[in-house]
Amino acid sequence: MTALERFAELVVAPRPSLGEGGLLIAAHLGHPMPVEEGLDRLDALAAGTLLASGGEAPVPLDEVVEHLFSTVGFRGDRATYGDARNSLLPEVLRRRVGIPITLSVVLLEVADRVGAPAVGVGMPGHFLVGDAVRGDRWFDCFDGGALLDLAGARARFEALHGREVRFDPALLAPTPSPQILARVLNNLANAHRATGDPRALVRVLELRDAIPGVRAAPRARVELAEALAGVGRVADAAAVLAELRERVDPRRRGALEVRLAALRAALN
Repeated sequence: MTALERFAELVVAPRPSLGEGGLLIAAHLGHPMPVEEGLDRLDALAAGTLLASGGEAPVPLDEVVEHLFSTVGFRGDRATYGDARNSLLPEVLRRRVGIPITLSVVLLEVADRVGAPAVGVGMPGHFLVGDAVRGDRWFDCFDGGALLDLAGARARFEALHGREVRFDPALLAPTPSPQILARVLNNLANAHRATGDPRALVRVLELRDAIPGVRAAPRARVELAEALAGVGRVADAAAVLAELRERVDPRRRGALEVRLAALRAALN
């Protein structure tokens, strides 16, 4: 089974593993670290966390955060934030550097292994980890695991968006794992657009297309088709648009029909 096929299975599972998902993303992009090695590294981080806490689970979430960000030394990459390595879980595990969402994935995976209930929180523009027991506090992994209350989370939001954009506590609701993985892939897509790597972009979009909520979005399907055509996979691009044409409103098929005809003509 290929990494893409396994990823497609994982994202529709009842409880997808963020760790395995992140490692499969990297594998499909050609990263040399085997998925099993990445999972072993997460297990080792959990074992170290358990040992530092006295050897018994469950470990309080505060202690997991303290171990990962103060003792082990995971930190946010402020200098080269958009570097694709910051969105690749094997690189984050190897370098102990990342961006909010990938650092949060590390925390969530380790917390899960040591019995500390935690949830990912995809606040617009920033990613936090919430305490699933108390529900009124969050950790900012990009800021060394800083503890935030509701006012602190609001301050993070307003620092990004300004006060003219209304903050709603509902923005701090837990984010489902497939959506977290989709957000990681969006970051990778942006990184590869910026560096002009069309083949890597196609691989990212293939992974993103495996997530049901993304696959249902016409814009995402069109983007995948254009990326495929851009690397010479014209037949695959035409197949994507043909499938999309069958499920969009007939009144909106005009542009799709024109583009599909052009792709099919290029095959002759």
